[in-house]
Amino acid sequence: MKKQKIILDVDTGVDDAIALLYAFLCDELDIKLISVIGGNVKVNQSTLNTLYMTQNFARYSIPVVKGSSKPLKKALPAKLGVHGKKGLGNVIEVTQTKLKPINSRGYGASEALRDAVLNNKNEVTIVCQGPSTNVALALQKYPQITPFIQKILVMGGSLDGSGSITKYAGFNVYCDPDACDIIVKSGIPIVFSPKEIGLNTYLTQPILDRWAKLSKTGEAVKNLYNGYHDLLLPADKFATHDLCAVMSIVKPQYFKTKPVLVKVNTTDGRKRGQTIFEEAQQSHISLIYQADRRKIIKEFDRKLQKTRG
Repeated sequence: MKKQKIILDVDTGVDDAIALLYAFLCDELDIKLISVIGGNVKVNQSTLNTLYMTQNFARYSIPVVKGSSKPLKKALPAKLGVHGKKGLGNVIEVTQTKLKPINSRGYGASEALRDAVLNNKNEVTIVCQGPSTNVALALQKYPQITPFIQKILVMGGSLDGSGSITKYAGFNVYCDPDACDIIVKSGIPIVFSPKEIGLNTYLTQPILDRWAKLSKTGEAVKNLYNGYHDLLLPADKFATHDLCAVMSIVKPQYFKTKPVLVKVNTTDGRKRGQTIFEEAQQSHISLIYQADRRKIIKEFDRKLQKTRG
């Protein structure tokens, strides 16, 4: 079986951590790099959270690099407060890790992304699970990598132009709409996984309770969701935004897509970060518009069953 090579660009809060757990369990994936951005929590804490998840749950060595602490242009306050005390729910609090990021003087996320792409030309999919600043900076600084990126998958946007952090915008694009716009205009094949996919593919407490009895990994899933509440769902339902984004690579048959054109609002007005999708006959951009909740939950269940005992 040929593995899909991926780079995960994360702002590790709860839903990122769940996606990381799933990716770590996937024999179908070969994770070349995890780059970290601030978003759900500030970049220092996001990096600690990412190192914690990688240190405790990855089955092979994966480099982690700390990325940008700010968006390309103007930062606006966007505090969600839905990811618990330090971003990983209310049970897990990370203050230090043995695993360290690979950063050094003159070598950061842009350089790590450049190397991961050029060492795996035309084979790597980049998954932007948070604000897409790191990837946009790499494209700006090292434009020679552009033709060698197989695909970029963006967790962001919405099917109907409504938002989560504001009336019009989802959190990830709102944090850095300029970065998202650079990616959209790059010409690289792009897939958007909008907020509705993670909202509709929700988990429930009985599912989490059952998984917690399986193993340490299943217990971690339950603990991570303790303290996480997507404001667009009732308290007894738990969103799977980033999990769906990653799973769409492993199990594309569980998701329906269509070609679209997209416009990103890069102003600082009330519609900052809004994404408007328009159906197209052909485009380098695709939009996931439907997902099979039952099959997605069953797929994650199968992966967790592997950790039993």
